Amino acid sequence: MRILVTIGLAASAAAVGGASAATAGEIDITPATVAPGDSVTLRSSCEGPAERLEFTSRAFQGSASAELIDTFGTVPVVVAPGTQPGVYGVMGECAGGASNETVAGEVTVVRGPLTPTPFGAPQTGGGGAAADSGSPVPAALAGAGLLAAGAAAAASRRLARRAG
Repeated sequence: MRILVTIGLAASAAAVGGASAATAGEIDITPATVAPGDSVTLRSSCEGPAERLEFTSRAFQGSASAELIDTFGTVPVVVAPGTQPGVYGVMGECAGGASNETVAGEVTVVRGPLTPTPFGAPQTGGGGAAADSGSPVPAALAGAGLLAAGAAAAASRRLARRAG
């Protein structure tokens, strides 16, 4: 699940038109919904001259820094254990150059783990195909009976054609 949150006016977004994920002004946050203690990946860019992006949020402990490579920066961040459920803003600031750009996004924190915790036996169905029916002799006899019935029917048709 991905969420792209853009800042700026709708007119400027329309002017960019068809821009790929994580262009200037937005943070690509993957996954966008997490539980406390889970990791998210933040990805964004700086259009102006900068060396890194500094990300902050009340959902994280401290800040996270991403070195810019070809104007893009990516960094994994852990949502602080004990973070209360809710929607938290994520801010990014271009640093280490003349750029004073900021980017923004949101991460949703939910209570408890997002993946179900397995319990009991796997829920794979009735298992009728996997049941052990015992000896293979009854199945072999049934197959042989069908084969014999087919051969008898074919022989009967041949005899009927010759006689008729």
